[in-house]
Amino acid sequence: MSARLRPLLAVMLLLALVVGVSGCFNPFRPLVSGQTSIVQAPPSPSTAAGLVRLFKWCWENRDISKYKELFTADYRFAFSITDTAGDPYRGNPWTRDDEIASATNLFVGGSASEPAASNITLIFDGNLIAHDDFRPGKSPRWHQQIQISNLTLTITKSDGSAVRVTGGALFYMVRGDSAVLPLDLQAFGPDSTRWYFERWEDQTNIGSGAASIAPAPNARATPASFGFPDAMSWGQLKRTWLPR
Repeated sequence: MSARLRPLLAVMLLLALVVGVSGCFNPFRPLVSGQTSIVQAPPSPSTAAGLVRLFKWCWENRDISKYKELFTADYRFAFSITDTAGDPYRGNPWTRDDEIASATNLFVGGSASEPAASNITLIFDGNLIAHDDFRPGKSPRWHQQIQISNLTLTITKSDGSAVRVTGGALFYMVRGDSAVLPLDLQAFGPDSTRWYFERWEDQTNIGSGAASIAPAPNARATPASFGFPDAMSWGQLKRTWLPR
């Protein structure tokens, strides 16, 4: 090979190497501890349905920072009237602070008696269709609701045991320009393109739902026999990771 062609060949080899390396990089498959994983961008809460999709994303990704952005300062979780797990909250409602504390224990920290989750899946049956909020004093322009008749939440804990929630849920949402925002969300301002949860009513402990085989409110959830997860209501799940 002539001395004149050697620099040209070196440049071509360098370019081929750069293209090959850059072709292997995908910003949606970042390297974590030497392994790759697909990261799906969180849905936008620009609609009531989008807010519920972001709720699902937060649970499945165990993202407590995004989860904190979903709830108004006056948010309330309503336990089913037949769910004894809610007895301590009949006169002292479950608030945003309770919601975040319970989810933090479940998603990342664990509680005094329960390990954190190692995997979560949340499946909704049917479409997420928003309707006008029928409660007195609520305007359809700023307030909507979504009824989910069938959902399945499966949580695998870091100790290998599992719990499951099945049944329904009723969400009441408020638009950002009518929402009461907590101090840590004040930066979002009165944003008409953002929605928040104002109220969540548990319907997983009604009729033939999870209540018939759910553990006692203060009982430790144990590994289920034959590989089947323990059944809980939403309320029992929340109390398990935030006992009072």
